[in-house]
Amino acid sequence: MKKYIPILFLLLLACKKEKKPADTTPTPCTASYATDIKPLMANKCATTGCHGYNGLANLNDYSVLKERADNGNINKFVFELKMMPPTTAAQLTDAEKEKLQCWLKNGAPNN
Repeated sequence: MKKYIPILFLLLLACKKEKKPADTTPTPCTASYATDIKPLMANKCATTGCHGYNGLANLNDYSVLKERADNGNINKFVFELKMMPPTTAAQLTDAEKEKLQCWLKNGAPNN
């Protein structure tokens, strides 16, 4: 019997409760150009002295915004370099950033 105790002990150690993997399914996001992005651009980006009014890219124009979304400039300047909006301007809230990222991730549709 004594020779079986180490084997039983090893069997008990091997019978650990299996952990379930964390759910890594992404939560689908929804962002509408008309409802979320266009007002965001009008209120935070295409303001006096900024985009749309001083010779810079007119972000009130969907086709201009879409081009900058597709070439990565929005992501680069807003999320990577964190240069836009400039520190002297009204900043994006976390919710606005999430909507913008969602919209970009979904291909910047005109919806």
